[in-house]
Amino acid sequence: MSRFIILMYHMISEPQTAAEVRFACPPKQFEKHLQLLLKKGYTPVSINQVSNYYTQNIPLPDKAVLITLDDGFEDNYLNALPIFQRYHIPALIYLATGLIGKTNQWMTSPTFSERKILSWSQIKEMADYGIEFGSHTVSHPRLNELGDEKVEQELTVSKQTIEEHLGKECAHFAYPYGLLTESTRDLVKNTGFKTACSTRSGFNNAERDPLILHRIEVYGNDPTWKLNQKINFGTNEASLLFPLQYYANRLLTRLG
Repeated sequence: MSRFIILMYHMISEPQTAAEVRFACPPKQFEKHLQLLLKKGYTPVSINQVSNYYTQNIPLPDKAVLITLDDGFEDNYLNALPIFQRYHIPALIYLATGLIGKTNQWMTSPTFSERKILSWSQIKEMADYGIEFGSHTVSHPRLNELGDEKVEQELTVSKQTIEEHLGKECAHFAYPYGLLTESTRDLVKNTGFKTACSTRSGFNNAERDPLILHRIEVYGNDPTWKLNQKINFGTNEASLLFPLQYYANRLLTRLG
């Protein structure tokens, strides 16, 4: 196994505004995405398998893929969970613990609709099925704009809250907005997290820092051919001309 991919989703529901098209993947489209992965021979893995790969050198299967969802929208329970159950696919949801049972307050803007966040009872039901939960801080702040003391509080409180509610270790983290500094990364490690996901695109391998894992963002309106291109090239962006541009640049590099 030379490399694996992590996919990033947010809402699994119909977009209500133009701005939400990128972040809201309709359930039928989401199911088509998962069907494509399975058809292409990808093996869905859990975050614990990824963690064990780095901490215990336990190999991952060929074409391993981890499905992650940021923020903990209620539609993850209503719409994504039945699909995960149908295909027996593990997944990881990152929670902003201070917003559990509330709404997406960090997205307050005329361009976004108000969305419900998971309740603890829904989270526990999903955990009983096998869905894993990680920390996405308490309040979903831009960590690169906070002092170390405030960052440490966001990390520690969110981690402890998840552990208290689920009765198990919370060892996985995702940086809100993908924003981090070297100091942030070190604080994540010191808090006790074993893995942390960024929003940087690309593949992961043994050389990748497990506290700055790369993810491929899947947009809500991505047809399956775009997802196919993204996972083939390890990129967030996809277009009809991208493969031609990619190979042309490689050829120019070799000739240069």
